[in-house]
Amino acid sequence: MTTLAAKPFALIGVNGMSPDPKKLKAVMEKEQLNWRTFADASAISATWSARGTPTYYLLDRNGVIREKWLGYPGVKALDTAVESLLDEK
Repeated sequence: MTTLAAKPFALIGVNGMSPDPKKLKAVMEKEQLNWRTFADASAISATWSARGTPTYYLLDRNGVIREKWLGYPGVKALDTAVESLLDEK
């Protein structure tokens, strides 16, 4: 996959069960996760109806949630969803 830094989408993770940012940061570093992830036990989880943890969201250029996964979907599912979104006209 090409560099996605300037592409019009956002991948966001929300972790509601363990809202300790230090623990979350350690996991992100260990797993080499490079998307925004929030340690959140209420606000985002309630607003976006996160039913599990972690929950991942793919947002389009307008901030609309286009995909939602309960738990880590794997690299292939993420790549496929992002590529599909970016291929839309």
